[in-house]
Amino acid sequence: MLIQEKITIRQFALLTFLVMVGDMILIYPSLVTAFGKQDAWLCSLLSQPLGMFIMWVLYKLHQTHPNLSLIEISQKLLGRWAGSALSFAYLFYFAIGAAICIREVGDFMTTQIYLQTPIRVILIMFICPLIWGLFNGLSTMGKTIELLTPIVVVFMILLFLGLLPQAEISKLQPFLNTPWFSLVEGVIRAAFTSFGELIVLSMVLPYVVSGAHIKRDLLLATFIGGLLLSVLLMMSLMIFGPFLTQHEIYISYTLSQKINVGNFFERIEALMAIAWLIATYAKSQLYIFAFVAGMAQMFGLKTYKLLVLPSAMLIFGLAILIAPNVLFYTNTIMPAWVDWDITSSFIIPLILLLVHHIRYGKNQSSTKSST
Repeated sequence: MLIQEKITIRQFALLTFLVMVGDMILIYPSLVTAFGKQDAWLCSLLSQPLGMFIMWVLYKLHQTHPNLSLIEISQKLLGRWAGSALSFAYLFYFAIGAAICIREVGDFMTTQIYLQTPIRVILIMFICPLIWGLFNGLSTMGKTIELLTPIVVVFMILLFLGLLPQAEISKLQPFLNTPWFSLVEGVIRAAFTSFGELIVLSMVLPYVVSGAHIKRDLLLATFIGGLLLSVLLMMSLMIFGPFLTQHEIYISYTLSQKINVGNFFERIEALMAIAWLIATYAKSQLYIFAFVAGMAQMFGLKTYKLLVLPSAMLIFGLAILIAPNVLFYTNTIMPAWVDWDITSSFIIPLILLLVHHIRYGKNQSSTKSST
């Protein structure tokens, strides 16, 4: 096995939660509200069962070969040539995913906080701890996640509690006034925008300590993450309404600026930025890990750490080139990215499961009957 280190089930569950919320803390409300309007909160809630089904499919794919990653499963099921082609497609997906997460950090910091700082400086400052974490190994990454996740949870709870006095349910009305086609599209976008990117977890699942509750904790972590995003979306609608929620890119950061409890507890947007940076850091690190580990598995290397620095330089360049500005990212990349998520996280895993059933289904059924 390429990696001898293991992470615990709890560390994996916390990692799943952070990857689930990740960059979605800032951009999820506007993405869903673009289709669901004032019924976007309903789209988000209805997307949860679909999202859980997506996770079930990914876990069933992992169960076909529990000791293999997604790259190795693809090659085993499809053969050398077709499996390698699909593996390269997934590696490209992981590299672009990491570049987008890192670019989001750069755009956010240079438009909201450090207005005069060049974006390349922000990106380098963000990539350096990512490189350091990857060099220290998977076990250290798991312990870091275990340490930082409570910070994200506490800051999000403070955000919700601070916003409660300003929430107005009347801004959710009229109910079900959105066309049904838009509602269905909103449900699909809500599910695959958040749950769809969890395909990257299949690169870590082989290195999780085996236990009886791994499936339960995986589904529970994704459910809690989806519920948190739904509550965040509902808060955005009840405070700003559908128009501002749709057109404000960093709506949760703007929400944190609205908090004022007794003229004492206010201006906590820095805490919100910290929570988002921690979650995006975990997501970016997992994407880069998936890329370098997948490359090492593709070429039969003994360690992935030789690829960390060149891969980080490649992803830094991609983060610069991927979009000229934040508007291009939100208007052009994100709509296409959801379709890519649907293909990579749902359609292809279903095809791989079908191939596994065709190739190994008869052998498994005969083995069960003989026992």
